Amino acid sequence: MKSIIIKSGLSSLAVLLVISVTVLIVTNPAKFGEYPLFVRACLLNLAIFASLVTLYPSCSSLFQIEQKYLRLIILLSLIPAFVFYLLVVPSRAVGDLYLEQQDGSLLIDRSSNGIIEIGFQYPIFTPTISLVNRDSFTREVTIFLRIIDRNQESTLFRAVRHRTEDGKLTVESTVRGMLSNNFRYLFNPVKLPPGKSISGKLVFIITNLEDGASFAEALNNGYTGYFELRDPDGGDLLADFPLTPI
Repeated sequence: MKSIIIKSGLSSLAVLLVISVTVLIVTNPAKFGEYPLFVRACLLNLAIFASLVTLYPSCSSLFQIEQKYLRLIILLSLIPAFVFYLLVVPSRAVGDLYLEQQDGSLLIDRSSNGIIEIGFQYPIFTPTISLVNRDSFTREVTIFLRIIDRNQESTLFRAVRHRTEDGKLTVESTVRGMLSNNFRYLFNPVKLPPGKSISGKLVFIITNLEDGASFAEALNNGYTGYFELRDPDGGDLLADFPLTPI
């Protein structure tokens, strides 16, 4: 009786380990991608080992396989994870980031011609982008939009953030509050899991113009723009990509 209780307890623990690691890998790839490659291999092997331990008694009796061979199979099953994370992943990683603009539009309100009434009258530019992290580890970036006019003078706009530092009610916090329940929007800083693609809409408040139509016209009349990916801590430029006009 005691032996049965112990085996049941170990099986339950093994199942919990499998579920926990699977949830981490599948639902939170950004967090999993922060771990060193060796740790990731060990976590995956922990799930594999726990799964096989759970199946061990039934396989042993059902297929009449000797215990020493089953143990050998379990040990051999741990090798692929180390090969993948320690050899394959580093060989495929190129260490760069890629951004593709899928469309560009203003957040339109019919009564205001592209101006959203939030106490201020500024165009809200909401381009849809796709971001790809080709590194082996999770990367965190802050996304900016740089607009260069015909005189080669530039203005830098930061995409709306998840939260502001002072917590005060501002244009940025008001816009974020209006859009935060919509899963389509991305807010700074953006976490990019390794080898994954993330798509969504950025939100830029164009504070040097008071007219949505004039912003769209500017982008089609000699103005150029770039998306800039910057390090959230030091502000260093990581990569830039040309803006496609609206």
